[in-house]
Amino acid sequence: FEAKVRPLLIEHCYSCHAKDAKKIRGELLLDSKEGWMKGGESGQVIIPGNSEKSLFVKVLSYNDTIQMPPKGKLADKDIAILAEWVKRGAADPRKGTAPVIAVKKIDYESAKKYWAWQPLKNVAPPKVKDASWCKTPIDYFLKFNMEAKGITPNPVAEKTKLVRRAYLDLLGIPPTPDEVESFLKDKADDAYARLLDRLLQNPHYGERWGRHWLDVARFAESHGYEQDYDRPNAYHYRDFVIKALNQDLPYTTFIKWQLAGDEYEPTNPLAMMATGFLAAGTHATQITASQAEKERYDELDDIVRTVGTTMLGLTIACARCHDHKFDPISATDYYRMASTFSTTVRSDLDLNLGTGNYAKEKADFDSTKKKLEEARSNWERDNLTAKLEAWVKAGAKDAPQSDFLFAEV
Repeated sequence: FEAKVRPLLIEHCYSCHAKDAKKIRGELLLDSKEGWMKGGESGQVIIPGNSEKSLFVKVLSYNDTIQMPPKGKLADKDIAILAEWVKRGAADPRKGTAPVIAVKKIDYESAKKYWAWQPLKNVAPPKVKDASWCKTPIDYFLKFNMEAKGITPNPVAEKTKLVRRAYLDLLGIPPTPDEVESFLKDKADDAYARLLDRLLQNPHYGERWGRHWLDVARFAESHGYEQDYDRPNAYHYRDFVIKALNQDLPYTTFIKWQLAGDEYEPTNPLAMMATGFLAAGTHATQITASQAEKERYDELDDIVRTVGTTMLGLTIACARCHDHKFDPISATDYYRMASTFSTTVRSDLDLNLGTGNYAKEKADFDSTKKKLEEARSNWERDNLTAKLEAWVKAGAKDAPQSDFLFAEV
């Protein structure tokens, strides 16, 4: 009853035959056992155990002058469910009128007032008593709060510590003795600023900081699950992230290309590489036909949840099963967003990376690689085969007999 019958009554009958209906039709209530047993203007419409004589089944089947629902006949399978219910005795566990569960609606207007949903604004730095410590606008905010709490800033670190911190923070590797010495000899006021500029131009900068984005973007070079097959072309997306940081790609472009780089700039190899973001999640490679649809929706969920956490800072995936409990995100919003990525498919595309000297350098590399592989194969053929035969012919030496050793506990 609860799984099949009651949902049909709620969907097709309660609007006219429930206590909460705007106008009760025919004085018949179907939202409680008492209601249908009492009947309405036409008497008792449900006769337990006899679906053929029950007016309830007749009007649903459109076999009477009265036809319900008036806006259109139910599907045959739904009529069969209700008729079978009556035939089996119309078991109804409801006592009294079933309470109507109030659906809590999201108050979007109230949500817009929450601080996290406010648009960013340019704010003037606060005034401080002593601005000599402040070098950048953000320093004024720090100094303002320090003054309010009576905190004195630490003195400037020694140059040997500054250069080491800069290298470790930006590149992830310590400076060499020569690099430290070079910085110590630079007595200019902007020596530290120029050091930071040099480090930001270092290709290791993108490698060091790109990994943080790759972590939240769930990047991996294999599909996951128990098979965990390799993704031979996954490195293209990794390289995009590194190059984007090293080239100081605008953040707007950085985001747009990852979501739809093939649409924005289909002729730009870097934009095409960026779309690897969508397919960076786990991917089931061995599934049955009955699992295909579920896996497809799981992949869409993976994309939606990752876009939400990385780019919006929101746990959108909560709305896959119900309206979000905390954030103003409905299940409808979730599936609308998922539909945006419904045409996304996994594929490997050939990209023309033959810019500059790449084509010539690649050809030289392939030629050298081929010669080395041939040399290795020839050596294995001429040497390993004979050595293996000699080893087999010589036979293995008898292994010495040893007593079993048991660890003392």
